[in-house]
Amino acid sequence: MASLYCSFTRSLFLQRFLRSSWSLAMLARSSSSVVAPNDTNVLPFSAIPGLKGSIRNILEYTKGSFFDVVTKRFERYGPIYSEEILGTRIVNVSDVEATSKVLRTDRTFQMRPGLQAVEDAGDEINPDTGFGPISNDYEKWYHDRSLLAPKLKRLKDALETLPILNTVADDFVRRMQQQSRRDGTINNIEEQFTYWIIEAIAAGLFNERLGFYDQPPDPDAVVFVKSAKEMLKNVGTLNVTAPLYKYIKIPAYYALKRSFLTNSATGMDIINRELAKKKGERGNRTTQTFFEYLSAKEKITSKSMATYLTGLMAGGVDTTSTTCLWLLYHLAQNPEVQEKLYQELVSVLGPDGEVSKTNIQRLSLVKATLKETGRMNPTAAFTIARVFDKDLNVLGYNIPAGVYVLLHEHLLSVDERYYGEDAKQFVPERWLRDATGKRTQENPFTSLPFGYGVRMCLGRRLAELPIYTLVSKIILSFRLEYAGDTAVNKDMVGGLMKPDRPLLVKFIPRK
Repeated sequence: MASLYCSFTRSLFLQRFLRSSWSLAMLARSSSSVVAPNDTNVLPFSAIPGLKGSIRNILEYTKGSFFDVVTKRFERYGPIYSEEILGTRIVNVSDVEATSKVLRTDRTFQMRPGLQAVEDAGDEINPDTGFGPISNDYEKWYHDRSLLAPKLKRLKDALETLPILNTVADDFVRRMQQQSRRDGTINNIEEQFTYWIIEAIAAGLFNERLGFYDQPPDPDAVVFVKSAKEMLKNVGTLNVTAPLYKYIKIPAYYALKRSFLTNSATGMDIINRELAKKKGERGNRTTQTFFEYLSAKEKITSKSMATYLTGLMAGGVDTTSTTCLWLLYHLAQNPEVQEKLYQELVSVLGPDGEVSKTNIQRLSLVKATLKETGRMNPTAAFTIARVFDKDLNVLGYNIPAGVYVLLHEHLLSVDERYYGEDAKQFVPERWLRDATGKRTQENPFTSLPFGYGVRMCLGRRLAELPIYTLVSKIILSFRLEYAGDTAVNKDMVGGLMKPDRPLLVKFIPRK
């Protein structure tokens, strides 16, 4: 397989074909499934333990939550097992050294077959633009990643948005005060988080309030948020059923295209309407906003800019709001952690409670709380498979090119071998430095909530800073208590790790 690939590398067309996750999957099924590896010490792919046949495999997933089924399979088969879903062969791995090896392979570019449906839908709607950062076409991906990453990853520029992020968090706190029942509980807290995060991400991109969080909500904002959640839901469905949609355009594919179109159109209507009021204004800011940065690029089209901006906003809605749900749940379940957090906030932020460029570095426990939430509940990091254009040797087995490799870091991150006897407990202090200034550094590949390498989450800054400000405002204003009858468990919903039931938390005013 490797020699076949190398012999065609001079052909640009074939380079692109072989970079396609779909072409690699076909080649793997047709040619390398019966080829023994050259190294006699490496066992063939057929020797990897696991279920044989799609039907039996799929039926097992109906016997419990995705996470329960996967956990039991690793207990049964060990740190690696294979499965087949609708003709696609998948290798599941839960081993830190193997995870490190896979992620370090082709570190400059890794294909993500789970996102192929999004790429195809984007190309059909906007053939000239698509959405390159998730593309499996190297040229598209590299162009867009090179354009977006330098600005989005620059912490200094991100910190400029803290004043406006504080105002968004203040609005959230006021909303909680207005909507809480007599006992302090809130109806549909998840919906409140979705409107907060879309306004916060928009603030990060434009350094302006765009009206997603008005009261009552802007009708366009309601449509935008609904379409964004629908997009992610259908992406999750297509990720599980891929590549069935290549044969038959299943309903989720058409639903994805509809929500994609609605989201792009509505998002740009809101953006254009609001920015028309403030055209040319920069105030006292010394840095460009992300919108201004894109506008200054000579060859970028309005379609491309619309795709980038709405894509970044929509992509963070469900993922970041779900992360906040988990964070509040853990704080509500751990009052001693909550009290320590409150004391840090009072000490660092003072009476005004504003997070700023000068004090954010001292919010150690706030940051540790988010890291611990990401360790225990990595909302999306584990759902996207990798596929390679060459064979891999993983844990003594040969994995042919084109086979999907799915890494289950969510199991490593709660493994006692790496995090001790309290691995399944919420202990943010594990991320803090000790009295000598040292921090116990676990293997970084045991917890990767934002992914790894050049294809890690582009919107990390757009998510972290709003969460820091929101958590600070909430804990300064409220004491949280979990009001549910039973503990919340993990469930797979739309490709994300979500609570298996509506979250019921009491927001008890501190004053």
